[in-house]
Amino acid sequence: MRKLSKQLIKRAAIELIKEKGLKEFTARNLGNKLGVTDAAIFKYFPSLRNLFEEILLDFIAECKQSFSSIASSDLSPEEKLVKLLEAYEIRFMETNGAMPLLCFEISRMDDAGLRDLIKDYWDFYLEKVEEIIEQGKREGIFREEVDPKTVGLMITGYFIAKALRNIVSGEPIEEGFSKKIADIILNGVKR
Repeated sequence: MRKLSKQLIKRAAIELIKEKGLKEFTARNLGNKLGVTDAAIFKYFPSLRNLFEEILLDFIAECKQSFSSIASSDLSPEEKLVKLLEAYEIRFMETNGAMPLLCFEISRMDDAGLRDLIKDYWDFYLEKVEEIIEQGKREGIFREEVDPKTVGLMITGYFIAKALRNIVSGEPIEEGFSKKIADIILNGVKR
């Protein structure tokens, strides 16, 4: 039998979610992917909900740390926006595009606790984008009429679309795509 760990299970869970979505996400399917019984998985996670929650908490903690660090840095607003997109891309690539899909799938579940985790994360993320956009406005770099929430949602939408395109077309997700979206966004927000 294969030696398991929480990290190994979480990585396999993310891959399975990307491959099959939550509808076909079962302990049995996860066990098959790992070459173990579903009972072996439950030794590490009392329920699949606990597994989802840990995956989300890991992702959220990493994002919050990197986004906070960027937003509070001494970089210019343009550099901060680019760095935020790069950090988002790193998290995105670590899960091969599965995290936006997992967040979308979980938001449709009847689990207020998990939905609240996702909402809190998105609120935090939009707050950091707003801090950067508002700094740019104060410094006269970004146009006054730019709506930070719209910018944040555009970024998120791009990442979700990127993940869906990968699933539908099978095209690999190329690294460095955040630079392209950063150029487009900066062209739209700068004076």
